[in-house]
Amino acid sequence: MAVRSKIQARAAMLRVQFEAAGAQVVDTPLLQPAGTLLDLYGEDIRARAYVTTDALRGEQMLRPDFTVPVVEAHMRHGAEPARYTYSGEVFRRQELDPDRPNEYLQVGYEVFERKDAAAADAEVFALFALQVRGLPLRAATGDIGILMAAVLGLNTTEKRKAALMRHIWRPRRFRALLDRFAGRASVPENRKKLLET
Repeated sequence: MAVRSKIQARAAMLRVQFEAAGAQVVDTPLLQPAGTLLDLYGEDIRARAYVTTDALRGEQMLRPDFTVPVVEAHMRHGAEPARYTYSGEVFRRQELDPDRPNEYLQVGYEVFERKDAAAADAEVFALFALQVRGLPLRAATGDIGILMAAVLGLNTTEKRKAALMRHIWRPRRFRALLDRFAGRASVPENRKKLLET
């Protein structure tokens, strides 16, 4: 099986899992109106997108990602909370790295929830982490809100949660606390003495 076929099969499996989690499928055209993308992303997107002009529709872009069309679909038909999934090709011009593909498959799961956005972010991250388990991949995010929601959702004491939240900005201390609280590391002697006093 060719690499592209394997990627497409994996994407289809992911989308089925996301549908099973309650997501509605959003299918968006490959050609997107450039005006909307330019309004939201700014002119920077023009340097990374494939742009064309249509006599009737004006300036169009090959879909650079699914973010804008999914948000537009939500604004037209969405509920609260709303879950969406999508899968398809996206296109980005590459000017610096010739080995990086300019066309690739993107699969996503989005939750729109105003009341508890942190919980929605945590749900998305947890679902992705579950789907990549066993693959040579690692789920990662730069969203501190997800990490904070995860800490607040832990089944542990309020004191431990407070300690983790205090050190969330210090990755080494944060990981050391996680290891200590999970029983993977012992409490250092000087820390024990301090706690005893």
